[in-house]
Amino acid sequence: MMPAFSPRTTFALVLVLASLGSLTACSSGSATDAPISVDQLVARTADTPVSVAGLLYQDSTGTRLCGAVMESFPVQCGKPWAELVGLDIDTITGTTTDQGITWKEGVVLSVQRADNGSFTVLSTEAPSDY
Repeated sequence: MMPAFSPRTTFALVLVLASLGSLTACSSGSATDAPISVDQLVARTADTPVSVAGLLYQDSTGTRLCGAVMESFPVQCGKPWAELVGLDIDTITGTTTDQGITWKEGVVLSVQRADNGSFTVLSTEAPSDY
């Protein structure tokens, strides 16, 4: 026979189980999960592939995925940002170029931390509702 639980105990158990499930989903960090933010990418210690969303930004100093967009024209990359390697920006559709800067908001990339602290782009992904 199953023990009887009060509604309060049952509710508490459901909350605990739901919390554990969400922690497990968030900690997996695989490239198939919902994209993380650039803030989360920079703070992340794992070097496994992960999907990340942000502002793709390229100027004469390099290519970055930015966590903040500084509203100006052309836009500026706000911190935090992650330096990207291995991406041909010409393969990204829908970019805007002006005054030597190329950018696109809402880009989702699969990246992996490189030895020098930058991030190697493994693939680009179709934007989704995240």
